Order: sequence, then C-alpha cells, then structure tokens
Amino acid sequence: MITDDPGTPGNGHWENNLAIAFEHRPNEWLIDAPAIDLNYGWGDHIQLTLQTSLAILKRSDHGPVAGIGGTEAAVKWRFLDEERSGFDMSMFPRFIFNVAQSSVRRGFSDAGTRFQIPFQLAKKFGPVNLDFEFGLLASTVGRSEFLYGIVGGTEISKRTTIMAELHGTSRTNFTRDRLTLNFGWRHKINEQAVWIGSFGYELRAPDDEQLALIGYCGVQFLY
Repeated sequence: MITDDPGTPGNGHWENNLAIAFEHRPNEWLIDAPAIDLNYGWGDHIQLTLQTSLAILKRSDHGPVAGIGGTEAAVKWRFLDEERSGFDMSMFPRFIFNVAQSSVRRGFSDAGTRFQIPFQLAKKFGPVNLDFEFGLLASTVGRSEFLYGIVGGTEISKRTTIMAELHGTSRTNFTRDRLTLNFGWRHKINEQAVWIGSFGYELRAPDDEQLALIGYCGVQFLY
C-alpha cells in the first residue's frame, strides 16, 4: 500500500520486496520493473530502508524509454509499542533523490531532492487493523506538501489479508491536492515469502494532470 505502517522487521532480519508497479494515464504508461524495496532491522525498533527501480515510460507519441527511477533512503523508528501504549507509533524520515538527472528529463522522477518526515500510527479494533500516516514533504524544487493516508485491513483466512486505503497529498496551502483510493492484499506463501499486491485509482488530481490508474504486484521475502 502507499501508506506506511509502524512495523519493523526485527533485529537482524530483512524484509525485502521485489515487484512490478505501474501508473497509467491516458496515452501514457509508467512501469517500474522491477521496483526494489530493501528493509533491514537494526534492533527491534529501527528499520533501514533503500528503494529504487528500473523505470519504463511509454507514451503514445513515441517508443518506450528506460532508466533509473527516483531513489529513497530512509530510517524508521518505532518509539511506541502496542503492548505498552495501546498502539504502535513511528516516524519514518526519508530522502528522495535522483541517481541520474536524465531520469528527470525523461519523466521517470520529479526534479530536485525531497525530504519526507511522516508519522505512522497503528491500532487494532477487533478484527480490523487500522494504520494512519501524516507528514510533511519538502522539496528543493517547488512548494512543500502534506501527505496523509489511512489503511484498514482484516484477515479473511489464516494466510490472507485484504486492505482498503485512502491516500492523499496536498500543498501546504491546501491546493493541488491528489487523492487515491486503493485496494490490496497480502497472502502468505510460506514462512519466507508473502505475495503482495494492490490496485487503485485517483479520485482527484491537480487540474493540469489526468487521473491515474495504479497497480503493484510482487513478493516480500522475509529472512
């Protein structure tokens, strides 16, 4: 899902995601193949994260072009646990940058360097797990934005969880807002692998952009 949760892999454990993700607007496809998300548990409450992708852009007026998408480096700190506080809470500051400036020219990633500092909160209500996220996204190019999200999930079997999400961004003056409705699943293949995926659609987007259909499908490796 787009919204992050407070969970961490645990001391010395890895939680790595290898997936294909896409974003489709009229006359345009942007595909991350693969999208790579590496997470390492440094202690029981800290997660080190590195994300990147090989991006492929196809527009109706020219052939596909490929390159490195935006890259993210982040540290998550879960400073409250449900066992002691009644809910989990974390902060997840991250830098988002471009390894190759040609990715900006080709449309794979946004210009400039960005910094996020969102907070995540998770609480279980009976059979439903709720995750909330809210934070600030600052950039060296353009104006700062808020990001926010809520995810609700429930188990439909011992191995399968389904989820629904609302995620949005908005400038700090509450203009150029974007809101996405997303549905996803997690299916435990075995102790070391989980099948994860989601499909969503933008309900709102800035006036100069078309609404997008998005999707994600991959495997999470745990070890």
